[in-house]
Amino acid sequence: MAGLYEELAALHDYDAAVARLWKKTAREEMNHAAQFALLIETMFDMVSATLADPTTLDRVRRAIENTVEEFSLRPPSVREALVAAIDFEESMSALHADQILVFTSPQCKRLLAAMMAADRGHVAALRAALSKLG
Repeated sequence: MAGLYEELAALHDYDAAVARLWKKTAREEMNHAAQFALLIETMFDMVSATLADPTTLDRVRRAIENTVEEFSLRPPSVREALVAAIDFEESMSALHADQILVFTSPQCKRLLAAMMAADRGHVAALRAALSKLG
C-alpha cells in the first residue's frame, strides 16, 4: 500500500495538499509494516495459529500491484484515487495481524489491536479528503 500511495503522491504532485496526504499515508503504511516486522521478531513464539489464507493474501497483493501499474498508465483523478484507496483499506482491514493471528495470550491480542487502531486514522483522513471534494 505504501507503494500505491507513493505513486499517487507523484501523480498528484500538482496539488500540494493531496500530495501531502498521499505521502503521509505512505509513511503510515511503512510504519504499519515496521510494526508488523517487530511483531514477528518479538512475539513470534506467542502466535499459536494464523487464520490467513495465502491465496487471499496473494490476490490482494496482486490487486494492489495491478492498480499501481494501471494508475501509472492512466493517472486517476483525485476522487478516483481516494475511492480506490478507501476500498483497498476497507477490504484489507480483515487481513490485519490482529484479525488473522491467534495468540497464546490475550494481552498480545490487545496490544496488537491498539497498534492497529492507529492505522484506522489514515482511512479517516482519506474519507475526509473525499468528503471535501463534495
